[in-house]
Amino acid sequence: MFIRNQSVCESEMEVDRTVRVKLDVPDERHDDLHQTIQQFQTAVNYTVDHGENDDGYLITNKSTIHDKVYHDLRDETDLPANLVVRSYSKAVEMLKSTVEDWKNGNSRPLPTFDQPTVVYDKRTLTIKDEYATLSTVNGRVEADFLLGEYQRSYLDADDYEKRMGELHYDPDTDTFYLHIVVRKEVEQRDGDRVLGVDLNLKNVAVTSTGRFFDGGELLWGQNHYFRVRRSLQDKGTRSARQALERLSGRETRFVLDRLHNISRGIMEEALRHDCSFIAVEDLTHIRERMDAHDDRLRRQMHNWAFRELQEQIAYKASEYGIRVESVNPAFSSQTCSQCGHQSSTNRDPETGWFECSECGYGVDGDYNASKNVGLRLLAVPSGKRPDGLGTGQLALKSGTLNVSDTSSVYSSLEFERESTDKPTASAVGS
Repeated sequence: MFIRNQSVCESEMEVDRTVRVKLDVPDERHDDLHQTIQQFQTAVNYTVDHGENDDGYLITNKSTIHDKVYHDLRDETDLPANLVVRSYSKAVEMLKSTVEDWKNGNSRPLPTFDQPTVVYDKRTLTIKDEYATLSTVNGRVEADFLLGEYQRSYLDADDYEKRMGELHYDPDTDTFYLHIVVRKEVEQRDGDRVLGVDLNLKNVAVTSTGRFFDGGELLWGQNHYFRVRRSLQDKGTRSARQALERLSGRETRFVLDRLHNISRGIMEEALRHDCSFIAVEDLTHIRERMDAHDDRLRRQMHNWAFRELQEQIAYKASEYGIRVESVNPAFSSQTCSQCGHQSSTNRDPETGWFECSECGYGVDGDYNASKNVGLRLLAVPSGKRPDGLGTGQLALKSGTLNVSDTSSVYSSLEFERESTDKPTASAVGS
């Protein structure tokens, strides 16, 4: 399993990959790892429970939390000092997330850490070619790696640096795994050409270069698995429950395989059109923004893996030094990518066809929206533009589109009202 992360520093991008490696742990050391996991959970939750200052505010500063809980954790657990630091650091991450949710109006209780996981760094974890040693409550445990070709391709690569890791325990298989974070630096791709990508249900993804990725197969699979799952749930027998578990795995593999193919196709478009940026939709509240007129459609939108697809796009893009940026997609389906006029009557909700009531431009609605997504990245004010974007060009089916008037509707990041200004655009191709 690989988890994508990406950060940018001037013209270089730091690309992180997390490689899931199965561990061969000596039988006599299993209990040491279990005890370490249990006490790490205890330390994290103790920190969360004592994570308020005298004024009742949650503490999100590691130095402050260290002074409050470090010595208690050393007294109450057998964790070595560096694992104690990692435990309260994990708690601080959880407290920060809670504070952010509260600021955004999302009321929720204090978090609980119940994952069978221990976070390690270079001081508590030593990674060799074929094995690792991990700090525990009872000295170090040495565990061999059980590697496949895919894991070796990352762990043996000279351009990847091994950074840190997390110990995970899978109770279903009674297996320990080490998630090893590796990092390499990739040169950011030169140029300022943007590929716009619109996401939807009927068309899973549509690019500003006119490539459509049909969602029919995914929706068929989703409906098929839903019907089978409901039938098994109605039976309620032990064999039905076991079949449900197997079904869940098959459905996950089915969806991930399709998303992999779609994200790979989007990357092919970006490379074919020499793009250095991919503009995607900000997914916040995407399901609320989409029109769910029946129960089946609402269920499909609830289950649809919008975020997983974007993560796969970003994961693949980072390998080529391509930046993925999100933009506010509000009214992208109602706004004309040709003249900038926005109206709810521009798009037919039944057919999905877009026809501008101002200039008469007619085109598939999802394709029009994909161009708007790209244009909105190009119209971000100069002080907030991603490094390297420059004036920018939108990649189209043939040629590019240059937006020169960023005071138009495309530059309004909130899109709260229709702008009377029209974008001055010079188009080469369509």
